[in-house]
Amino acid sequence: MKTTKSIFASLVLILLVSVSAMAQTEAKVIAVVNHAEWCPACQNNGTRAQAAFMENNKDGAIQFVVNNLTNDETKKASAEELKKAGLDKAMAPYTGTGVAYFFDAKTKVLINQVSVAKPNDELAQALVTAKKGVK
Repeated sequence: MKTTKSIFASLVLILLVSVSAMAQTEAKVIAVVNHAEWCPACQNNGTRAQAAFMENNKDGAIQFVVNNLTNDETKKASAEELKKAGLDKAMAPYTGTGVAYFFDAKTKVLINQVSVAKPNDELAQALVTAKKGVK
């Protein structure tokens, strides 16, 4: 069952990144979601949080990038994605898992952050705050 949940969560992450990639040209905010398979907050809330993020980002204003910190291999692949997004340096101090960090897509300045363990209404509010925080 745990493996099935992990596979499902991975598929949802891929879908989330794919949808965000399509909206990339319009993105005003880049959200980096620090994820790890061993993270209890990610295991217990990841799928729900991803659904809440997708539900509250129908306008595509936020591009999501998954920073997979599970192991050295996933960290390396994620580091390349962060570099493509121009956030490799900005994300350096933010190593906590189970957290989404929202950056202004142009300035790369942190706008806000939220734990994936927060209730859906707080996750939705974090997206609203991030969109309003764009300069």
